[in-house]
Amino acid sequence: MNVDRRQFFTHLGRGLASSLCDTYEAVRGNFDVAPAHVDAQPPEAQPMRPWLRPPGALPDDQFRKTCTQCTDCQEACPYQSIRRLGPEWGADAGMPAIIPTESPCYMCADMPCIKACEPKALLPLAPEEFRMGVARLNRASCYVSQDQRCDYCVVRCPLKGEAIDFGDDGIPNITDDKCTGCGVCSYLCPPNAITVVPLGIK
Repeated sequence: MNVDRRQFFTHLGRGLASSLCDTYEAVRGNFDVAPAHVDAQPPEAQPMRPWLRPPGALPDDQFRKTCTQCTDCQEACPYQSIRRLGPEWGADAGMPAIIPTESPCYMCADMPCIKACEPKALLPLAPEEFRMGVARLNRASCYVSQDQRCDYCVVRCPLKGEAIDFGDDGIPNITDDKCTGCGVCSYLCPPNAITVVPLGIK
């Protein structure tokens, strides 16, 4: 009789334990499976590319078709501002480009890079007609907005008084349709308050 009672309670205990485990797994499953209406996390925004096409470059698609990646424009640049893009840039790998934070385009008077381009991927234009990108100012980072004296961007701009000047509030003001995107202002800005947005990117 005692053995039968012991077996009874043993089986009862095992049954209760099994039921509790099943209940736990079911409840945990409700939390582990995301509801159908919950959207997946949006993909991270791609960082803005840091390079520009050389001055006088054809529109993007035409430039890719016309440029032979010969490096003549790169070798002709007296400031070594033009370089070849690496394989990490996919379809643009091997193409000539300018990274303004490392060495901007100084917009030489005779534009040797354009003269060296035999396939005419770079067109001879007046300096004010170049459109490599457009400069953007972070006013909060600008020294002038912090009551510090600074005029590098205004004084050293190749298009003095046209692309960038001091606004009514004394802070540098960029005129988009005059800015060539050469990057001189970005390169010289001590607090890195100016960036250049490549042509075609808002």
